[in-house]
Amino acid sequence: MRHQTIVGTIFAICAYTCGMKKLCLPQNIYMVGIGGVSMSGIAEHLHHNGYNVKGSDRTASQYTQRLKDMGIVVDGENASVRGCDLVVKTSAVKDVHPQIVEAKKLGIPVVLREKVLGFIFDDYPTRIAVCGTHGKTTVTSLLHHVLHKCGVAHTAFIGGSYLGHNYFGGGKVVLAEACEYNASFLHLHPTHTLCLNVEYDHPDCYKTLADVESSFCQLFEQSQKVVLPQNLQRLCKDGVFYDNFDAKNIFATQRNTTFDLYYKNQFVNKCTLPLVGAHNVTNAIATISLCHQLKLPLLQVCHALVTFGGVQRRWTQVPYECRLICDYAHHPTEIIATIHSAQSITKGKVLCVFQPHTYSRTKAFWREFAKCFDNTTVIYLPIYPAREQPIDGVTSQALCKTSKQLGIDAHYCATFAQAKALVENLATTDDTILILGAGDVVDVAKLFTM
Repeated sequence: MRHQTIVGTIFAICAYTCGMKKLCLPQNIYMVGIGGVSMSGIAEHLHHNGYNVKGSDRTASQYTQRLKDMGIVVDGENASVRGCDLVVKTSAVKDVHPQIVEAKKLGIPVVLREKVLGFIFDDYPTRIAVCGTHGKTTVTSLLHHVLHKCGVAHTAFIGGSYLGHNYFGGGKVVLAEACEYNASFLHLHPTHTLCLNVEYDHPDCYKTLADVESSFCQLFEQSQKVVLPQNLQRLCKDGVFYDNFDAKNIFATQRNTTFDLYYKNQFVNKCTLPLVGAHNVTNAIATISLCHQLKLPLLQVCHALVTFGGVQRRWTQVPYECRLICDYAHHPTEIIATIHSAQSITKGKVLCVFQPHTYSRTKAFWREFAKCFDNTTVIYLPIYPAREQPIDGVTSQALCKTSKQLGIDAHYCATFAQAKALVENLATTDDTILILGAGDVVDVAKLFTM
């Protein structure tokens, strides 16, 4: 009970304020699922700020290795949490997890990682949140890169790997990807919120689009300034619209996209973005608009875009005899955008290897996951369960059958090795291969480099 009283008081006292204050958490923190992209960034931040951080994860990764290299202990899932003052977990870690069971038996408080992120986030005087159903990681990385190039010292929490890192520390400005899953972004109180788009997703925690929009509206209400596209005006009438900026004369190559930037119909500068696809031009416009609200020089912002390094698993090209691209797209809207980008630079056909992510999402977007592969060849892999249990009748084999009924050239492979063999049989040098999904489908791409 002593643990619970102390931590509860700390979280209550150190809730949202506008000024910088000393971050104050219990000294000994244990993180279950420490290798997650968000958890590892938080762990790194706490470690650099003098906290004694330990954790566990079932899977070794680039993130767990990075934490170990810093001297952070990363245990297996059966390690004891005894001696810790606070246990942090992700939504994917259930209450039956042995370390969570042990923590509760010992009276050690257990909190979700988003609560700790919000606690850290609200410690900064300038707080930038990037939200939206699609594009959060790319835009958060773009903003981090531009802020760095413009000389703005800041701390960044990125939901992916940018130049090998998902966390960057420093300054009195914080930038964080704000995830709508389970309304976790409501633990943030931003001075600036950049919203990219709002669509239905996460059917395991939202019943309808209206439920999703309601969560976004709550985030907007607790933000000092909101920057968003004009088509979302109904969700935030006091928002600033990044449609004031416009991209004209867009020209795409296999490696980058150029466009002329206009502000209120006045030419600003020619921009070069080392990304492909119309959706990434929109991402760049959103980034520029937020930087404008931060009063950064527009010409300097435009020049910074040229050297953007790209995000791992967001249109990541893999060396192979024909173009092979690994992308995180796992929602029908994202898949369509990625396919269109590939088709715009491909002489031959587009072949997609797709791993559906979660049973609930696959069920909710069943027909969309069949239709979105129109005019391509698609290979469905078994569903990546993530945090979920199977749903009767929701399988990739059945999804493939629906796709074939719609006239799409669809195939099913039970293993990654089978998918690789089929791609090698179908692909020619003029084709583009897309490896799509948010699970471990990236391992398919690795097979082509062995």
